[in-house]
Amino acid sequence: MARTITVDLGDELRRFVESLIFSGDYHTQSEVIRESLRLLQEKRAESSLQKMRMLIAEGVASGEPEEWNRAAFLLRMRENNDGKKQKD
Repeated sequence: MARTITVDLGDELRRFVESLIFSGDYHTQSEVIRESLRLLQEKRAESSLQKMRMLIAEGVASGEPEEWNRAAFLLRMRENNDGKKQKD
């Protein structure tokens, strides 16, 4: 079931919506808003995809994987933290 949402677009956006209807590109205000929201969804999805691609490229460019030792890492973090506490 369709639900109604009331939105105040302001004068500029209202005129833009009306011009799209007047031009015949759209028949109703709802069509304009639905298409606008679909485009926003696509843009956000594309932005997320681009970010994922960038992170993948960054990972590939970082070189060969190195062995990671959890215990040694935690020890270094504790030592760094202890060194900071002593300076304060």
